[in-house]
Amino acid sequence: MSNEVDTSTTKIMDKKGQVQTKILVVDDDNTIRDMLKDILEREKYLVDVSESSGDALEKLIDYKYNLLLLDANLPGISGFELLKYCKKHHPLMEIIMITGNPELDDAISTVKDGAFDYIAKPFSIEKLTKRIKEAIAHQKAQLIQSLSSSGGSIFSKTGAPQIPLPDYKVLKTLGAGTMGIVFLVEKAGQRFALKILRKESDESSQSQRVKRFLREARILAQIEHPNVVKVYDSDLPKDTDTPYILMEYIKGEPLTDYVKKDRLSLEQKLSLIAQVASALSIVHKFGVLHRDIKPSNILVNEDLTAKLTDFGIARISDSSLTLTHEVLGSPAYMPPEVFRANKLTDGRSDIFSLGIVAYELITKVKPFQGETVTEMMNAIQYERPIEPKKLLPTLHDDVQKILAKMLRKNPEQRFQDASEIVDAINSLGKGTLKLDKGRGFLGNFFKKSKIWS
Repeated sequence: MSNEVDTSTTKIMDKKGQVQTKILVVDDDNTIRDMLKDILEREKYLVDVSESSGDALEKLIDYKYNLLLLDANLPGISGFELLKYCKKHHPLMEIIMITGNPELDDAISTVKDGAFDYIAKPFSIEKLTKRIKEAIAHQKAQLIQSLSSSGGSIFSKTGAPQIPLPDYKVLKTLGAGTMGIVFLVEKAGQRFALKILRKESDESSQSQRVKRFLREARILAQIEHPNVVKVYDSDLPKDTDTPYILMEYIKGEPLTDYVKKDRLSLEQKLSLIAQVASALSIVHKFGVLHRDIKPSNILVNEDLTAKLTDFGIARISDSSLTLTHEVLGSPAYMPPEVFRANKLTDGRSDIFSLGIVAYELITKVKPFQGETVTEMMNAIQYERPIEPKKLLPTLHDDVQKILAKMLRKNPEQRFQDASEIVDAINSLGKGTLKLDKGRGFLGNFFKKSKIWS
């Protein structure tokens, strides 16, 4: 569980502690895209750009944005289709559609589908920046209303936070969304992250969410490991319907940022992978599957210590709290077995997901690509990734072998325990790497079968 709630919005602080808004610009016209990026960065916004819906979907998996500036007429998946996807999966993210062919019917339909506004080209800088500021203000109001609704108020009518721990002082909001909110709180000079779940209007759904939320806390409270976020307290106070988890505050960046900036050496990258594998090994020993291993759920502090976070969809083995056919997690990082009917998942599923993270961290490219969720699912199940050495010719053969064993489609051919990944990484350069062990004939099959394209 991270110090941010799984949501479509995020708050990032600059060096002065001021909140910065993050915007994704999606336009296939290089000139328009670069112009918008330049304008928005001069307004002190954090800006990412995409030239297609497919690239935008990948960024929306890895990052959280306050606002999407979206060209309506994109090739492939149109801006209108991407709008519908985003309003379903990122309901609090504001969207402003931009078009060179304005039609009244399109404008009305777009706003009905959830866009904040529909702007025609050419447009003035003043008009655009004004509408962006209005969209962000609208988002903040919607967020407070969402978190204060259904009898589970986190904010008072004045917008001040109401937390169930009166002895703690709220310093700032770390993250917020439809699931709830995380505050940075302080007591006696010590800082913590306080996660509070928002109440649902559907009582049966709320009961299920509360069980999962508190179960997450019970899981983490049992685990003492330097690479797993620590939980100190959790409860559902009798006088409120909002359960909370008080946990370790981690001052660091998500691994997503390290992937994007590529500022680590190979040795440092392998160290982070080994740390997460070590965390998974202990988590699995408690009978817990994480099921959402991805870069944004791995926080890295200044001394390059990794912390595995966000156990919000973790599953205890044979838990009745998880529906049999429920697929949870981030599609780009899911193992192939989760898409197959009646196929049970276990710790080796987390190992496959970590393999995707490791491949991406080392090569800067995701091993499986897709313009849509369906295409991504098919790629994970049936396609072979590009051989890492084709992307990085200097990559050591043994590193490639480790990635190969993590990314085997068949769980029987992967590492059988996450601790084996740690051992394999630690053996690099020592001439002791052994990866050919298999179960029965699978050992020989592993040697012969191809995994890379």
